[in-house]
Amino acid sequence: MINKRVRIVMTITVCLFLAAAASSYLFFQRYPKPVSVTTDSEIHEEVSAEPEDLMTVQIFYPIYTRLHMVEKRLPKRKKQLALAEAVLDEFFKGFGDGKISHLPRNVAVLGLYRDVYNILYIDLSDELRSNFQGDALSEYLLLKGIYESLISNLQGFTDFKILVEGKEIETIGGHFYLKYTLRNLIS
Repeated sequence: MINKRVRIVMTITVCLFLAAAASSYLFFQRYPKPVSVTTDSEIHEEVSAEPEDLMTVQIFYPIYTRLHMVEKRLPKRKKQLALAEAVLDEFFKGFGDGKISHLPRNVAVLGLYRDVYNILYIDLSDELRSNFQGDALSEYLLLKGIYESLISNLQGFTDFKILVEGKEIETIGGHFYLKYTLRNLIS
């Protein structure tokens, strides 16, 4: 009788231990190590508009029901965070030829942060959410356009995460859960 009780108590203890270990693992997978803050000098650098000092970047704009790639010439930037900011600024300016695009207007890049896993956190203004008007396809193309524009022009980043006003948000337009990184959403 005592032997049976000991076995039951040990089984319950082992199950509780495994449940605690599994939930701890899932918690820490979901919330990575803290983001390292970059200084303004790491993002902003002097740029010149000389023709030999220009580089070609690929921007993927959501137009109608697909992404449309446009090559643009921007001043060269040596630092990856400065290049990321320039690419995002160019992306949110829009395509500009009158084609229908569901890009939210007046979105500003508030900050860029790289964590220890080389995930780039993109802090955008609230206009991303408040000025977005579109359906699920429009939201998907917006997120995919951001991802493709960054991944095709930057090196050294494993993924990208969108923040709004310095905080994680659940969604832009109600269709995609943004607590995950972009690669997980669009693949």
